[in-house]
Amino acid sequence: MTDDRPPEVRWLHYRLAVAFCSAFVACVMLLLVPLILAIAGLPEVVVIYPFVFSKWGVAAILSVATLGFVVGGERMANFFAIIWGTHRFWSELEEWLYEVGDWLDEHKTVAGFLAVAFSLLVVGVFWYSFR
Repeated sequence: MTDDRPPEVRWLHYRLAVAFCSAFVACVMLLLVPLILAIAGLPEVVVIYPFVFSKWGVAAILSVATLGFVVGGERMANFFAIIWGTHRFWSELEEWLYEVGDWLDEHKTVAGFLAVAFSLLVVGVFWYSFR
């Protein structure tokens, strides 16, 4: 595994910096995301603010800081990119969903059969497990 820290920075200093930056970004997200959603037209999201300024907000920030210390900078950048929707995973997922949609348009009978078979399989598993 490669280390993404610069060679002139010591390991502990680098990990503490990543933990601090992760905690700072988590604080900004906890403060701004409900505000942005309220401005966008979802006023009931402001109800989240009491949780942000409670022990749950502190627990979330400490958890993100600990995760940043443990996994490092590159993985935390990927973590935040997935949360923000800027990771390449989302564009690849969108392409895959378009391919599946095109396939479903072409094969409606097969897709319907697979949907019914999968539904029956799920119902059967739950029926058998709760007997």
